Amino acid sequence: MLLRMDRDRPAELPAGLPGWLNRVSRRRFLALSGGGAALAAFVAACSGDSRPTDPTTDLEATPASQPPTPTPEPVFAAGVESFSLMAGTQWETPGVAIHTGLPGSRVMVFGGVHGNEPGGWLAAEEIARCRPRNGSLIVMPRLNRLSTQAMVRTIDGFGDLNRSYPGNPDSPLPMQRMAAEVVKVAQRYRPRWLFDLHESWMFYNERGANGGTAFIGQTLSSGGAAATIPLLQQTVQSVNSRISQREQFTLRTNIGGQPSGAPAAGSTPRPTATPSSTALPGSVTPQLAGGTTSLGFGRWVEGCTPVLIEMGQYGQDEGRRAELHTMLVRTAMERLEML
Repeated sequence: MLLRMDRDRPAELPAGLPGWLNRVSRRRFLALSGGGAALAAFVAACSGDSRPTDPTTDLEATPASQPPTPTPEPVFAAGVESFSLMAGTQWETPGVAIHTGLPGSRVMVFGGVHGNEPGGWLAAEEIARCRPRNGSLIVMPRLNRLSTQAMVRTIDGFGDLNRSYPGNPDSPLPMQRMAAEVVKVAQRYRPRWLFDLHESWMFYNERGANGGTAFIGQTLSSGGAAATIPLLQQTVQSVNSRISQREQFTLRTNIGGQPSGAPAAGSTPRPTATPSSTALPGSVTPQLAGGTTSLGFGRWVEGCTPVLIEMGQYGQDEGRRAELHTMLVRTAMERLEML
């Protein structure tokens, strides 16, 4: 409502108000009204409107926008759920989800992404026997099952699963299709933590200046937010306190860099070439398809912290590698109060 007032003549007030108001001068009217909110109350009273006026309310304003409601954390019914990836094909491989029916963390574990890294899949099979006391544990022990049977990194024509996420269900590469199924499973269970169990050749702390990816054994590499680092630090510290000096783990959060002043590689044995295998029926040998490692899972699964664990093979037997993998994951679950 606009009130037009000139300094030297009575105010022009809305029709329907008492006639004596037409004789009120501008100065007198402002003195009576007190301006602003009091003006609205004064006019309402004179017009017979008895509704209370809230001076803090703008009747023309729209309601304030509310922040988006967070997606509720899922709680799955108690029980053991078995499932298969790429069911009905020669690449079919099993997975298991152990649900407590109680709120808590959801941990997912990958093994057998590379077929010549047995410590990872043996540990994943052992971890699948755990029974958490809250939350959910989801394990896929041998994601590249045929390559684990052949003990090769990946069979010719399959593609590299750990360079294929988020995958492509229509790709001619089997591991591209597997990657798409793995992401689909992860989006269903929405893990807060993903542990991908791998093996390298040599130990990170013994690497040379040009050691490359062959020298990242005994490491945890995190692709999560800074807020998740303390739990991983505590996990590494707890495990390191129970193992030998040479077996000590390093947490890598600046994954793209190499430490300065690294020692020379010397005469450390280098890994032999990965064995190859004849391509199986249904596989192809096209150009390598693009993709990323499991450290990118936070892009496709809301709130997921991916952790890639690499165990050193040189001078460390298979059983010990599997034991250390299991120790790391179980210790993290203890820190999450799942065990």
